[in-house]
Amino acid sequence: MAFAMKELDVHNELLGNHDELERVYREEGYLFFRDVLDHDAVEAVRARYLSILVDDYGVVDPGHTEPIWNGKDVSDFPVKVPEIYGSGCWEEFTANPRIHAFFEEVVGEPISWVPSTEYRLNPPVAEEPEDFVAGRHQDGFFNEGIPFRTCWLPFTDIDFACGGVAIAPGISKHGYLHDWNSPPKYAIPAGAVPDSAWARPSVYHPGDALIFSEATPHSGLRNRSDRFRLSMDIRMSPKSAPQPVVGVLSAVTSDSITLDTAEGPVTLIVDDRSYLRLKDGAQLPRERMREYLELGEKMMAGRNGDRALVVRPQKG
Repeated sequence: MAFAMKELDVHNELLGNHDELERVYREEGYLFFRDVLDHDAVEAVRARYLSILVDDYGVVDPGHTEPIWNGKDVSDFPVKVPEIYGSGCWEEFTANPRIHAFFEEVVGEPISWVPSTEYRLNPPVAEEPEDFVAGRHQDGFFNEGIPFRTCWLPFTDIDFACGGVAIAPGISKHGYLHDWNSPPKYAIPAGAVPDSAWARPSVYHPGDALIFSEATPHSGLRNRSDRFRLSMDIRMSPKSAPQPVVGVLSAVTSDSITLDTAEGPVTLIVDDRSYLRLKDGAQLPRERMREYLELGEKMMAGRNGDRALVVRPQKG
């Protein structure tokens, strides 16, 4: 069932004060900014999303400037819309100099973009969920050795009814809450994050940016409105941090993988401590690695020397 959530703090006044931005980020696990992203870049993504909803699925009527659902059956609407994945949308967005410069200003140093993006074109659903934050998770649990900051971006107004994302400020200081006794996804148990800890603004607006840490619990919320929820989450990493091995899978043995990267092939040892991650986040048993992993697939890995900490597909 739905419950009241507290408001997120807005941190625009801290821009230009890197030490204070970092202090708040470390303490609270997030930074939230209003109307900071280039309007043309935001509108380009929004227009692409609307085109898919109108032209490819017919679930929004032509001529609408808002993603208002026209009532067409959405029971089979895909969770991951194939028309947007692999389209280059996030790459074009982050290549915009004004977008890139804003995020570098927040981090205070040069950044790289991690090829792990989620596009959300979420349709309305009728039923009220029993567990309103059932999707709660911490990104870093599934990405050891790939340090990043998640950047959640709305491309239309998203109020509580429309869903969006909720986070639990300050909880990142308590470490990972995922249950190691609950494979293959190791969900955070209900109640591990108190209802009183969850927060979101009353309305997200296009141009806003919510940045949160790898250990910040967060959950997508069910869309119970009359329109589609349009958002994207991208991930950035300070270039001073360890960078993932990013490339194309070229070889798999019983205890290693090889990725062909821009700098050449990299072979990493895979052992029982390595987290072999499927596209849905579930863990793949090492003995089934050669069965599931496909040569030619775009992959990335976190590493400790020549050992893989996590092996996972690229996304976006």
